[in-house]
Amino acid sequence: MRSYEGVFAQLLTDFIVFKRSLGYKYEAEADELYRFSKFSTTFEISEPKLTKDIVQAWCGQRSNEGGKNNRRRICTLRQFALYLNSVGHPAHIVPPASNTRHYTYIPYIFTHGEIERIFTNSDQICPRRHSTIPFIIPVILRILYSCGLRISEAANLKNKDVDLQQGILEIKNSKFGKDRLVPMSQSMLHICRRYYQVLHRHSSIDDYFFMKADRQPVTRDNVYRRFREVLWESGISHGGKGSGPRLHDLRHTYAVHALKRAVDRGVDVYCALPILSTFLGHASVETTSQYVRLTADAFPDLRAAVEHTCGHVIPEVIWE
Repeated sequence: MRSYEGVFAQLLTDFIVFKRSLGYKYEAEADELYRFSKFSTTFEISEPKLTKDIVQAWCGQRSNEGGKNNRRRICTLRQFALYLNSVGHPAHIVPPASNTRHYTYIPYIFTHGEIERIFTNSDQICPRRHSTIPFIIPVILRILYSCGLRISEAANLKNKDVDLQQGILEIKNSKFGKDRLVPMSQSMLHICRRYYQVLHRHSSIDDYFFMKADRQPVTRDNVYRRFREVLWESGISHGGKGSGPRLHDLRHTYAVHALKRAVDRGVDVYCALPILSTFLGHASVETTSQYVRLTADAFPDLRAAVEHTCGHVIPEVIWE
Protein backbone atom coordinates (compact mmCIF):
# COMPACT_ATOMS: atom_id res chain seq x y z
CA MET A 1 0.00 0.00 0.00
CA ARG A 2 1.35 3.42 -0.98
CA SER A 3 1.94 6.16 1.57
CA TYR A 4 -0.37 8.94 0.50
CA GLU A 5 0.42 12.60 1.12
CA GLY A 6 -1.50 15.61 2.39
CA VAL A 7 -4.67 15.98 4.44
CA PHE A 8 -6.45 13.22 2.50
CA ALA A 9 -3.74 10.60 3.18
CA GLN A 10 -5.59 8.46 5.74
CA LEU A 11 -8.91 8.74 3.94
CA LEU A 12 -7.31 7.68 0.66
CA THR A 13 -5.79 4.67 2.41
CA ASP A 14 -9.15 3.76 3.94
CA PHE A 15 -10.85 4.16 0.57
CA ILE A 16 -8.46 1.79 -1.20
CA VAL A 17 -8.88 -0.78 1.59
CA PHE A 18 -12.65 -0.42 1.26
CA LYS A 19 -12.60 -0.93 -2.51
CA ARG A 20 -10.37 -3.99 -2.27
CA SER A 21 -12.60 -5.47 0.42
CA LEU A 22 -15.34 -5.48 -2.24
CA GLY A 23 -13.17 -7.59 -4.53
CA TYR A 24 -11.72 -4.88 -6.78
CA LYS A 25 -7.97 -4.99 -7.45
CA TYR A 26 -7.87 -1.17 -7.60
CA GLU A 27 -4.21 -0.95 -8.57
CA ALA A 28 -4.21 1.61 -11.39
CA GLU A 29 -6.75 3.67 -9.44
CA ALA A 30 -4.53 3.58 -6.35
CA ASP A 31 -1.67 4.97 -8.41
CA GLU A 32 -3.92 7.70 -9.77
CA LEU A 33 -5.06 8.67 -6.29
CA TYR A 34 -1.45 8.78 -5.12
CA ARG A 35 -0.82 11.40 -7.80
CA PHE A 36 -3.93 13.23 -6.61
CA SER A 37 -2.65 13.19 -3.02
CA LYS A 38 0.56 14.91 -4.16
CA PHE A 39 -1.49 17.37 -6.23
CA SER A 40 -3.62 18.24 -3.19
CA THR A 41 -0.56 19.40 -1.27
CA THR A 42 -0.27 22.36 -3.66
CA PHE A 43 -3.42 23.81 -2.06
CA GLU A 44 -3.45 25.51 1.33
CA ILE A 45 -5.93 23.26 3.11
CA SER A 46 -5.82 22.10 6.72
CA GLU A 47 -8.79 19.70 6.76
CA PRO A 48 -9.99 16.94 4.40
CA LYS A 49 -12.55 19.00 2.54
CA LEU A 50 -12.69 18.31 -1.18
CA THR A 51 -13.68 21.67 -2.59
CA LYS A 52 -14.97 22.48 -6.03
CA ASP A 53 -11.76 24.40 -6.80
CA ILE A 54 -9.59 21.37 -6.09
CA VAL A 55 -11.85 19.07 -8.08
CA GLN A 56 -12.01 21.35 -11.11
CA ALA A 57 -8.26 21.92 -11.06
CA TRP A 58 -7.63 18.18 -10.99
CA CYS A 59 -10.23 17.29 -13.63
CA GLY A 60 -9.18 19.83 -16.24
CA GLN A 61 -7.84 18.16 -19.37
CA ARG A 62 -4.08 18.44 -19.59
CA SER A 63 -1.96 19.15 -22.64
CA ASN A 64 -1.24 15.97 -24.59
CA GLU A 65 -3.82 14.07 -22.49
CA GLY A 66 -6.34 11.95 -24.37
CA GLY A 67 -10.02 12.01 -23.56
CA LYS A 68 -9.96 8.44 -22.23
CA ASN A 69 -7.25 9.18 -19.66
CA ASN A 70 -9.01 12.36 -18.61
CA ARG A 71 -12.30 10.52 -18.07
CA ARG A 72 -10.47 7.88 -16.06
CA ARG A 73 -8.98 10.48 -13.73
CA ILE A 74 -12.38 12.16 -13.30
CA CYS A 75 -14.12 8.85 -12.60
CA THR A 76 -11.54 7.83 -9.99
CA LEU A 77 -11.80 11.13 -8.12
CA ARG A 78 -15.59 11.01 -8.35
CA GLN A 79 -15.58 7.62 -6.62
CA PHE A 80 -13.36 9.00 -3.87
CA ALA A 81 -15.65 12.03 -3.45
CA LEU A 82 -18.68 9.77 -3.08
CA TYR A 83 -16.79 7.80 -0.43
CA LEU A 84 -15.90 11.00 1.43
CA ASN A 85 -19.56 12.01 1.52
CA SER A 86 -20.55 8.57 2.78
CA VAL A 87 -18.20 8.85 5.78
CA GLY A 88 -19.24 12.39 6.64
CA HIS A 89 -16.67 14.58 4.89
CA PRO A 90 -17.72 17.41 2.56
CA ALA A 91 -16.78 16.80 -1.04
CA HIS A 92 -17.70 18.30 -4.38
CA ILE A 93 -18.90 15.49 -6.65
CA VAL A 94 -18.25 16.05 -10.30
CA PRO A 95 -21.12 14.88 -12.54
CA PRO A 96 -20.48 11.65 -14.46
CA ALA A 97 -19.01 12.19 -17.92
CA SER A 98 -21.77 12.68 -20.45
CA ASN A 99 -20.03 10.44 -22.96
CA THR A 100 -19.57 7.53 -20.55
CA ARG A 101 -20.58 4.38 -22.40
CA HIS A 102 -23.35 2.22 -20.95
CA TYR A 103 -23.89 -1.23 -22.33
CA THR A 104 -27.48 -2.33 -22.31
CA TYR A 105 -27.03 -5.67 -24.07
CA ILE A 106 -29.76 -8.07 -23.00
CA PRO A 107 -28.37 -11.59 -22.59
CA TYR A 108 -29.66 -14.28 -24.90
CA ILE A 109 -31.12 -17.08 -22.83
CA PHE A 110 -31.00 -20.35 -24.73
CA THR A 111 -33.91 -22.75 -24.45
CA HIS A 112 -33.22 -26.29 -23.33
CA GLY A 113 -33.86 -27.41 -26.90
CA GLU A 114 -31.30 -24.95 -28.25
CA ILE A 115 -28.72 -26.12 -25.71
CA GLU A 116 -29.25 -29.71 -26.82
CA ARG A 117 -28.79 -28.74 -30.49
CA ILE A 118 -25.62 -26.79 -29.64
CA PHE A 119 -24.11 -29.82 -27.91
CA THR A 120 -25.18 -32.20 -30.68
CA ASN A 121 -23.68 -30.05 -33.43
CA SER A 122 -20.50 -29.32 -31.48
CA ASP A 123 -19.92 -33.10 -31.41
CA GLN A 124 -19.97 -33.13 -35.21
CA ILE A 125 -17.21 -30.59 -35.86
CA CYS A 126 -14.95 -32.05 -38.51
CA PRO A 127 -11.51 -33.05 -37.18
CA ARG A 128 -8.54 -31.16 -38.59
CA ARG A 129 -5.04 -32.53 -38.82
CA HIS A 130 -2.85 -31.67 -35.82
CA SER A 131 -5.67 -29.64 -34.25
CA THR A 132 -7.15 -30.27 -30.83
CA ILE A 133 -9.95 -27.72 -31.35
CA PRO A 134 -12.57 -30.27 -32.55
CA PHE A 135 -11.98 -32.22 -29.33
CA ILE A 136 -12.00 -29.11 -27.14
CA ILE A 137 -15.16 -27.38 -28.42
CA PRO A 138 -17.73 -30.02 -27.37
CA VAL A 139 -16.26 -30.16 -23.86
CA ILE A 140 -15.64 -26.47 -23.28
CA LEU A 141 -19.13 -25.45 -24.43
CA ARG A 142 -20.64 -27.99 -22.06
CA ILE A 143 -18.48 -26.80 -19.18
CA LEU A 144 -19.37 -23.13 -19.81
CA TYR A 145 -23.04 -24.01 -19.56
CA SER A 146 -23.10 -26.75 -16.91
CA CYS A 147 -20.66 -25.02 -14.54
CA GLY A 148 -21.47 -21.38 -15.33
CA LEU A 149 -17.84 -20.51 -16.07
CA ARG A 150 -16.50 -17.45 -17.83
CA ILE A 151 -14.57 -18.35 -20.99
CA SER A 152 -11.36 -16.95 -19.45
CA GLU A 153 -11.81 -19.23 -16.43
CA ALA A 154 -12.26 -22.32 -18.61
CA ALA A 155 -9.31 -21.44 -20.87
CA ASN A 156 -7.00 -20.91 -17.87
CA LEU A 157 -7.76 -24.29 -16.28
CA LYS A 158 -4.73 -26.53 -15.94
CA ASN A 159 -4.81 -30.27 -15.45
CA LYS A 160 -3.99 -29.82 -11.77
CA ASP A 161 -7.08 -27.60 -11.40
CA VAL A 162 -9.43 -30.33 -12.63
CA ASP A 163 -10.06 -33.00 -10.01
CA LEU A 164 -11.31 -35.96 -12.03
CA GLN A 165 -11.78 -38.07 -8.90
CA GLN A 166 -14.04 -35.74 -6.90
CA GLY A 167 -15.41 -33.79 -9.86
CA ILE A 168 -14.24 -30.37 -8.68
CA LEU A 169 -12.87 -27.46 -10.71
CA GLU A 170 -10.51 -25.07 -8.92
CA ILE A 171 -10.91 -21.58 -10.38
CA LYS A 172 -7.93 -19.40 -9.49
CA ASN A 173 -7.55 -15.63 -9.54
CA SER A 174 -10.64 -15.01 -11.63
CA LYS A 175 -12.50 -11.72 -11.98
CA PHE A 176 -12.14 -9.54 -8.84
CA GLY A 177 -9.15 -11.74 -7.87
CA LYS A 178 -11.43 -14.43 -6.47
CA ASP A 179 -10.71 -18.15 -6.14
CA ARG A 180 -13.52 -20.70 -5.89
CA LEU A 181 -14.34 -24.38 -6.19
CA VAL A 182 -16.98 -25.44 -8.72
CA PRO A 183 -18.50 -28.94 -8.60
CA MET A 184 -19.29 -30.77 -11.83
CA SER A 185 -22.32 -32.93 -12.49
CA GLN A 186 -21.70 -36.65 -12.92
CA SER A 187 -22.35 -36.41 -16.66
CA MET A 188 -19.90 -33.51 -17.02
CA LEU A 189 -17.32 -35.38 -14.97
CA HIS A 190 -17.69 -38.44 -17.22
CA ILE A 191 -17.17 -36.28 -20.34
CA CYS A 192 -14.06 -34.65 -18.83
CA ARG A 193 -12.58 -38.03 -17.93
CA ARG A 194 -12.99 -39.31 -21.50
CA TYR A 195 -11.59 -36.07 -22.90
CA TYR A 196 -8.56 -36.29 -20.59
CA GLN A 197 -7.81 -39.85 -21.69
CA VAL A 198 -7.76 -38.76 -25.33
CA LEU A 199 -5.84 -35.47 -25.12
CA HIS A 200 -3.68 -35.75 -22.02
CA ARG A 201 -2.14 -39.20 -22.05
CA HIS A 202 1.31 -37.61 -22.28
CA SER A 203 0.62 -34.30 -20.53
CA SER A 204 1.86 -32.96 -17.22
CA ILE A 205 -0.26 -31.56 -14.41
CA ASP A 206 0.93 -28.07 -15.38
CA ASP A 207 -0.38 -28.32 -18.93
CA TYR A 208 -3.58 -26.50 -19.80
CA PHE A 209 -6.69 -28.67 -19.70
CA PHE A 210 -7.94 -27.07 -22.94
CA MET A 211 -4.59 -27.14 -24.70
CA LYS A 212 -3.91 -26.53 -28.39
CA ALA A 213 -1.42 -28.58 -30.39
CA ASP A 214 1.32 -26.04 -29.59
CA ARG A 215 0.64 -26.60 -25.85
CA GLN A 216 -0.76 -23.09 -25.47
CA PRO A 217 -4.22 -22.57 -23.95
CA VAL A 218 -7.19 -22.28 -26.25
CA THR A 219 -8.22 -18.64 -26.68
CA ARG A 220 -11.59 -16.97 -26.55
CA ASP A 221 -11.36 -16.26 -30.28
CA ASN A 222 -10.62 -19.93 -31.03
CA VAL A 223 -13.77 -20.96 -29.21
CA TYR A 224 -15.94 -18.09 -30.43
CA ARG A 225 -15.28 -18.77 -34.11
CA ARG A 226 -16.36 -22.39 -33.73
CA PHE A 227 -19.27 -21.37 -31.51
CA ARG A 228 -20.58 -19.19 -34.36
CA GLU A 229 -20.37 -22.22 -36.67
CA VAL A 230 -22.24 -24.37 -34.17
CA LEU A 231 -24.97 -21.73 -33.78
CA TRP A 232 -25.43 -21.69 -37.55
CA GLU A 233 -25.69 -25.48 -37.73
CA SER A 234 -28.15 -25.38 -34.81
CA GLY A 235 -30.47 -22.95 -36.57
CA ILE A 236 -29.85 -20.18 -34.04
CA SER A 237 -29.61 -16.76 -35.65
CA HIS A 238 -26.66 -14.55 -34.76
CA GLY A 239 -27.23 -10.80 -34.83
CA GLY A 240 -23.64 -9.89 -35.66
CA LYS A 241 -20.89 -8.39 -33.52
CA GLY A 242 -22.28 -6.89 -30.33
CA SER A 243 -25.72 -8.40 -30.84
CA GLY A 244 -25.17 -12.00 -29.78
CA PRO A 245 -25.76 -14.70 -28.86
CA ARG A 246 -22.34 -14.58 -27.20
CA LEU A 247 -20.25 -17.26 -25.52
CA HIS A 248 -20.95 -15.48 -22.23
CA ASP A 249 -24.66 -16.13 -22.76
CA LEU A 250 -24.03 -19.78 -21.92
CA ARG A 251 -23.11 -18.60 -18.40
CA HIS A 252 -26.18 -16.36 -18.26
CA THR A 253 -28.33 -19.27 -19.40
CA TYR A 254 -26.88 -21.52 -16.70
CA ALA A 255 -27.84 -18.96 -14.02
CA VAL A 256 -31.38 -18.55 -15.33
CA HIS A 257 -31.92 -22.30 -15.67
CA ALA A 258 -30.55 -22.82 -12.15
CA LEU A 259 -33.04 -20.32 -10.74
CA LYS A 260 -35.85 -21.95 -12.70
CA ARG A 261 -34.99 -25.33 -11.16
CA ALA A 262 -35.04 -23.70 -7.74
CA VAL A 263 -38.51 -22.27 -8.33
CA ASP A 264 -39.74 -25.62 -9.71
CA ARG A 265 -38.59 -27.27 -6.49
CA GLY A 266 -40.37 -24.67 -4.38
CA VAL A 267 -37.15 -23.04 -3.14
CA ASP A 268 -37.35 -19.37 -2.13
CA VAL A 269 -35.47 -17.66 -4.99
CA TYR A 270 -34.08 -14.93 -2.77
CA CYS A 271 -32.60 -17.54 -0.41
CA ALA A 272 -30.98 -19.29 -3.37
CA LEU A 273 -29.21 -16.14 -4.57
CA PRO A 274 -26.23 -16.21 -2.13
CA ILE A 275 -25.51 -19.82 -3.14
CA LEU A 276 -25.67 -19.03 -6.85
CA SER A 277 -23.58 -15.89 -6.29
CA THR A 278 -20.80 -17.94 -4.68
CA PHE A 279 -21.01 -20.57 -7.42
CA LEU A 280 -20.67 -17.93 -10.16
CA GLY A 281 -17.91 -16.00 -8.37
CA HIS A 282 -19.82 -12.72 -8.32
CA ALA A 283 -18.55 -9.76 -6.30
CA SER A 284 -21.93 -9.40 -4.59
CA VAL A 285 -25.38 -10.94 -4.37
CA GLU A 286 -26.71 -7.75 -5.95
CA THR A 287 -25.03 -8.74 -9.23
CA THR A 288 -26.61 -12.20 -9.11
CA SER A 289 -30.03 -10.78 -8.30
CA GLN A 290 -30.29 -9.38 -11.82
CA TYR A 291 -31.01 -12.93 -12.98
CA VAL A 292 -34.27 -12.97 -11.06
CA ARG A 293 -36.05 -10.64 -13.46
CA LEU A 294 -34.36 -12.34 -16.41
CA THR A 295 -35.73 -15.70 -15.22
CA ALA A 296 -39.23 -14.27 -15.03
CA ASP A 297 -38.85 -12.91 -18.57
CA ALA A 298 -37.52 -16.21 -19.97
CA PHE A 299 -40.18 -18.34 -18.26
CA PRO A 300 -43.47 -16.39 -18.11
CA ASP A 301 -45.18 -19.25 -16.29
CA LEU A 302 -42.85 -18.60 -13.34
CA ARG A 303 -43.34 -14.83 -13.35
CA ALA A 304 -45.85 -14.80 -10.49
CA ALA A 305 -43.65 -16.92 -8.23
CA VAL A 306 -40.52 -14.92 -8.97
CA GLU A 307 -42.13 -11.50 -8.65
CA HIS A 308 -43.92 -12.48 -5.44
CA THR A 309 -40.58 -13.41 -3.88
CA CYS A 310 -38.49 -10.40 -4.83
CA GLY A 311 -40.08 -8.34 -7.56
CA HIS A 312 -39.87 -5.30 -5.30
CA VAL A 313 -36.13 -5.72 -4.98
CA ILE A 314 -35.21 -5.82 -8.65
CA PRO A 315 -37.49 -3.49 -10.65
CA GLU A 316 -35.62 -3.96 -13.93
CA VAL A 317 -32.56 -5.50 -15.48
CA ILE A 318 -29.95 -3.34 -17.20
CA TRP A 319 -26.88 -5.27 -18.31
CA GLU A 320 -23.94 -2.91 -18.32
